[in-house]
Amino acid sequence: MTTDTRPPDTAEVGRRTMPAGYVVAIIVWALTIGLLLNAADIRQTAIRQEQGWMRTVAVALIEPVYAVSHALWLDRPRAALDAMLGRETMAAEPDPEPVVVATPQTTSTTSPATTTTTQPTRRVITATEPLVMYIGGDSMVGQFGPMLQNRANRSGMVTSEFVYEFESGLSRPDFVDWPARLDQVRAELDPDVFVLFFGGNDAQAIYMPDGTWIAFGTPEWESEYRARVNGVMTTLEEDGRWVYWMGMPVVRSSTFQPRVDLMNRIYEETAAEHPNVTFVPSAPIFTGPDGGYSEYLTNSQGDLVDMRLNDGVHFTTAGAIRLADHLFPTIAEDWNIPPG
Repeated sequence: MTTDTRPPDTAEVGRRTMPAGYVVAIIVWALTIGLLLNAADIRQTAIRQEQGWMRTVAVALIEPVYAVSHALWLDRPRAALDAMLGRETMAAEPDPEPVVVATPQTTSTTSPATTTTTQPTRRVITATEPLVMYIGGDSMVGQFGPMLQNRANRSGMVTSEFVYEFESGLSRPDFVDWPARLDQVRAELDPDVFVLFFGGNDAQAIYMPDGTWIAFGTPEWESEYRARVNGVMTTLEEDGRWVYWMGMPVVRSSTFQPRVDLMNRIYEETAAEHPNVTFVPSAPIFTGPDGGYSEYLTNSQGDLVDMRLNDGVHFTTAGAIRLADHLFPTIAEDWNIPPG
């Protein structure tokens, strides 16, 4: 009979196991701290959801957590980081509980249209005095903005800036107040040209200043949305700016397409009332051989390329290039700029 006289493995001797309860407690503690540190951002996400019971429940659940986070100053580090990165933040005070109304108490939040009979003369654009262009809007600008910048830069006579706010739009000023944002852009950047692209998130109930909502698709909704579009166009036009208002492309969803058609009709009809505003339809350049939605289209080299993201709404880089190549020659012709 032999006896194993080897010393015990020191690694085995030093190894300790942690009770499962401790592991669970650590995970819960970490998740709780993460929730408190990011409560303001989670609350913002809940608030900007489309009006309905899911939004109501989400806001109700996060409000107590946000109140604790704010009271303990745990939301300040995230707010400071957002400020450093230039991200939009929402007010600390909770929004009023929304109430669905059949007829809005306010039919318009903007001034009525002003029809101009003569168009002001455009200034002369040179390499030393380039065209100043602002590209803004919702998530539709995410891929399109940089590609339009690249296309314009090739001319050597354009400077530009682009900003997009995901899930924003004219329907939800409680999230991003675009008229106020554009006022700020006019004061700080002083653009000659605004390229605006909305519609990716506007086919929903409209939020009113008094906290009520106007249901999508109602006559009241169309009247209010038209007034908001007209208000932006009027303000920029009266200030001597030129606007290129992008139309939504054809989309894959058969239920979303009628909403897109409604918004495009409003954009086109309203733009027709403003000499300084050009409506730029994007639907015709994204339709397939059958006249409907097509994810794959040929590029400038004749290659069949994926133009749309998986959601059937937004553009791939190739799709954004296609739209930029469609728009910029119009801008270049209007301003006597070599297309590049």
